[in-house]
Amino acid sequence: MLSFRKITPFYFNLCFLLLINRNVMKEFVFQSIPKLIFGENSLDLLIQEIKSLQAKQAFFICDPVIKTLSFWDKITKKLEHEGFKYCVFDNIISDPGYEIADDAINAAFDTKWDIIIGIGGGSALDIAKVVSVGLVTGKPCKELMNKIELIKDGLPLILIPTTAGTGSEVTHISILSDNEEQTKNGLVSSKLYADVAILDPIITLSLPPEVTAFSGLDAIIHALEALTSRLANPLTDMLALEALRILYENIWDAFNDGQNKEARTQMLYGSMLAGKAFANSSVGAIHAFAYPIGAEYHIPHGLANSIMLASVLRFNLSAAPEKYAMAARAIGIDTIGITNIAAAEILLAKLDKLIDDLKINRFLRFYGVSKSDIPRLAEKVMKITRLLNSNPQKITLKDAESLYLEAL
Repeated sequence: MLSFRKITPFYFNLCFLLLINRNVMKEFVFQSIPKLIFGENSLDLLIQEIKSLQAKQAFFICDPVIKTLSFWDKITKKLEHEGFKYCVFDNIISDPGYEIADDAINAAFDTKWDIIIGIGGGSALDIAKVVSVGLVTGKPCKELMNKIELIKDGLPLILIPTTAGTGSEVTHISILSDNEEQTKNGLVSSKLYADVAILDPIITLSLPPEVTAFSGLDAIIHALEALTSRLANPLTDMLALEALRILYENIWDAFNDGQNKEARTQMLYGSMLAGKAFANSSVGAIHAFAYPIGAEYHIPHGLANSIMLASVLRFNLSAAPEKYAMAARAIGIDTIGITNIAAAEILLAKLDKLIDDLKINRFLRFYGVSKSDIPRLAEKVMKITRLLNSNPQKITLKDAESLYLEAL
């Protein structure tokens, strides 16, 4: 059962948002998935949702670990009992490339599957989105990446996250690695939204502490970057601020005791809110800088974001001090009587300490990056214009090199 403690900072920020937006409200578009099911044991509703989408043959996409967990047997036995045909593609790896997406599409192509079900972390969910549209278009993943206009409505799609971090279950984005260029790219289309997302905190209880830390910090950064994005709007601001509050309050408890159902529930909920926020306002430079190091050095996505958090946030402070002060209040920092910049600096210190508390080695040198690699990495970052354009502070090539050096 979700509890809503310590809500004063949220309402303080809400009043501030109403005040600053009263005379400057601008037009915006907000999109999300049509149906979200949240709560303990909500996975029990999967069969019902498959039926509601008038499907009978399910193509599952997951990583190999999913098939070893207790809830998997429960799912498959129910499918068999109901007479559903199903197949499983489990060749999912961390930060999958175009090739994995194409392999999954090819594996499903010759059989008349009528629903795609992605279950797992962000990688599995992102591949499931691509398969949903790829089976309809008949085009390889890289061609879809280069020609978004080719994407058509896909097969019915259900997404079930087993981690609290990516928010992929509620976004219209698939992040895939380009192994030739050794970087990551985002496939972005409203056609990638799932028909249904099922969020069951019980199936996140098996997450090890390290994954809990990486994925939880990823969600916090989603909320923070959604809030400070140049594309933010009042609705994404509210979602991002509430996500920050919930995630910051619960990440340590989830990390310290993986069987804490309340903390796991809150983390899954906060991750979803952050996903809805950044799906509509975008993330920024922290993610942009994380993409090349993740693709080239195989650093897990949440870890790569954590490595870049301090240097990029410090660089951005002067461009969005009001938003960072709001973020500070959201995580419980008393900002009365201090400047926005001072509040933002306390926020940075708190997040720095959180990374340390979660036992994360957050310097690039620990992962094989050397000073001589910096110019190449910086050049790759400057090509990720989709994210850099939404960052509150403009970034030059010289800035990019400095930020990587600071994180070294």
